[in-house]
Order: sequence, then structure tokens, then C-alpha cells
Amino acid sequence: MRRVVCLSLFFFSHAFALTVKHDLGETEIPNIPQRVVALDWVSTETLLSLGITPFAIADTDGYRHWVAFPALPDTVKDVGSRREPNLESITALKPDLIVINEAHAAVYPALAKIAPTVAFNVFNGEKKPLKALRTMTVTVGSIFGKEDVSHDVINAAQHIFQQNNAKLHEAGMANLPLVVIRFIGNTHVRIHGEGSLANDIVVELGLRNSWQEKTNNWGFSSSGIEALAKHQQATVVYLESLDDAQRKAIFSTPLWKAMRFSRENNVIALPPIWTFGGLISAQRMSNEITANLIGNAEK
Repeated sequence: MRRVVCLSLFFFSHAFALTVKHDLGETEIPNIPQRVVALDWVSTETLLSLGITPFAIADTDGYRHWVAFPALPDTVKDVGSRREPNLESITALKPDLIVINEAHAAVYPALAKIAPTVAFNVFNGEKKPLKALRTMTVTVGSIFGKEDVSHDVINAAQHIFQQNNAKLHEAGMANLPLVVIRFIGNTHVRIHGEGSLANDIVVELGLRNSWQEKTNNWGFSSSGIEALAKHQQATVVYLESLDDAQRKAIFSTPLWKAMRFSRENNVIALPPIWTFGGLISAQRMSNEITANLIGNAEK
């Protein structure tokens, strides 16, 4: 996050006052929240990772499909889409905290009138999402009096990164070049580079991201599949979302079949993982990349 998180806590009896400086301003939180609404999936994932069940989120079905872990309880209510949350529904729920990102900047004043609202912008111009996730996790933990839990979550993730790094190093894969992609239709790809969660995971694993082109604030470049021809020495890691017809259409083309990574079977598929997620998604990505790289080498 671009701003330093500033916390001031004053405990008395069973209540506390908390001031949080966040990406869209400064917010006073008078009590530990009991009815939190999260309008983006990073916030939802982070809350759940800390053992906090949000009262409502934006797009419950989408979270269950794209993010999936941690699992979202059936009791969590839906308040519309992430792009256009339903302010009337949110108001009716009487939340005592709303968590958003900078994509909601236009409705921040309206949300702040409903309940104390804080914004965390993990994917931004600093292009260090893993660092931002750690900061966000500590801040959210502090809001709920769960500082110790937040550090446990961060340490657990770091332990997994280090463990997987050691496994890959032992397998002789240190500094192995990768390209991490998601197919968009049959002819285009989203390639994850600087500023992406995937890139940070690749670095944590002691691998090398072969894609060093300019990326947007989300950390990816959009291009035709032919852009991969410049990275034929790399192992291609793609996030699964293809049906059988798409897979056949892509992998049977002369272009794809001619590229070195295809000819040498240096293509691995990861299960669906939300590439714009939190520390749980980061752990899953780390585990899947490690297991698939080692498994592919043993074939």
C-alpha cells in the first residue's frame, strides 16, 4: 500500500477506539466490528484467513467459483457485484465496517456515511502485492484485535514459500525461467509480470520470470499467443480455465506445436487459482507451481 498504516488504540473496559490511515483516507473505528461487509475478494479472503466471517460480500457466487479458498460460509449475504455494489442492501444490513479497494473510490463517500470504511489497494503502482498483502493482513488483524493471528498467517505463508524454494533448489530448478499465463479465448493470453502476485511467488520460489515486459497496475500484459515465441526456453505455467474444446483448439495449432516449450513438454497446468487474491491464494499458487514442476520433471 502506498500509505503507511497508522494505528492508535485506546483500550478501556470492553471497547476500543482505533484510527486507521488507509488508501482512501483516515477512518475512526469505535468498536471491534461485528457486521463487516467486504466488497472485494482480497478483503474477503483476508478476513476468512484470520477466522473472521464477513456478514456480507460482493458476488458470493463469483468468490466461490474463482477464489474458493478459504471457503465462504453459506450464511454470508450477497450485496451485488464488485463493480456496482448495492448500496441499499448494504445500508439495510447495518454494517459496522465496510472493506473496499480503490476501485470503489467513487462510492467511498457514500459508503463512509453507512459505516466506517477502509480501503486496501494491494495491486498498485508500487508493484509489490505480496508486501502489500502482509501489511493489509496485519492492519485487518489489528482492527479485530487479532494481531497475533495475522502474524501467524503471514509466517505460515512465508514458511511454505521457503519450504517450496528448498524443494525446487534440491531438484536443480533454481533460477528456472517461467512464463505464467491465463488464456483469454483461443488466441490471446494474460501474461503475469512485475506487479503480479504470480511474479512475487516466482521470486519467492527462487525461480525467474522470463516475462519482463511492461505491465499494468494488476501486474499483467495482454497479448496474442505469438508473444510467447520469444520465451521458448521457459516453462509455460497456465492457470486452468479451459474446456476440452478450447484446449484442443489452442494446443493443436501449428504455432503452439512448433514452440520449444510445447515440443519438450515444458507446459504445466495449475488448477483454478485467483491470481489477484490474498495470502491463502499465494500459498496455493506456491504449492501448485512447486508440485507440478517437480512432477513434470519426473515424467
